[in-house]
Amino acid sequence: MAIQNEIEIIDLDYIREDLPKLVGSMREAVKRITDISTSLRTFSRADTDRPVAYNLHDGIDSTILILKHRLKANELRPEIQVITNYGDLPLVECYAGQLNQVFMNILANAIDVFDEIALERSFDELKANPQKIIIHTEPLENQVLIQIQDNGLGMSEEVKGRIFDHLFTTKEVGKGTGLGLAIARQIIVEKHGGSLDVHSELGQGCEFCIQLPIFIE
Repeated sequence: MAIQNEIEIIDLDYIREDLPKLVGSMREAVKRITDISTSLRTFSRADTDRPVAYNLHDGIDSTILILKHRLKANELRPEIQVITNYGDLPLVECYAGQLNQVFMNILANAIDVFDEIALERSFDELKANPQKIIIHTEPLENQVLIQIQDNGLGMSEEVKGRIFDHLFTTKEVGKGTGLGLAIARQIIVEKHGGSLDVHSELGQGCEFCIQLPIFIE
């Protein structure tokens, strides 16, 4: 009788039903922490003193995971969709940590634009026209191509002509330094002998195109 009373007090049936769910949630949380930890290690590789053979897709994926909290739906907009269309890239000799900073800057800028759009458009409108970032990679002759495209606001010809200028920014005071894309181009062009270009029309989104040699000369 005492045992039966205790079972009723602690609601044993509920505990038996809820415990597997709780354990599953704990396992998922541990997996997420492990994934984030791995991504942070990949993102912040301490190899700035010398180039290494690197899987660029690992760098892109780690950057996406680090930014995942910003991609999630919030009270103003649905989740930002990230679509990866990866080609069969060879390992690229590069300064991996610095390239990851380039990926971070371009992706974070796209998210900033989407957040600005969400202030002016309704949740239902954005749900009907999802905000997307499409990442395409493919091998070229002795080079690789990385294209990062969004369907955001796009740029005027004036802005497009200055986007890589030192200290130029379209963001409000206190929200942008104007250094990110200037440094990104410096990393791609001067450090790796590649190219970084932007293709955009006002209202038609942006596409950043990165070309990198497989080996640094």
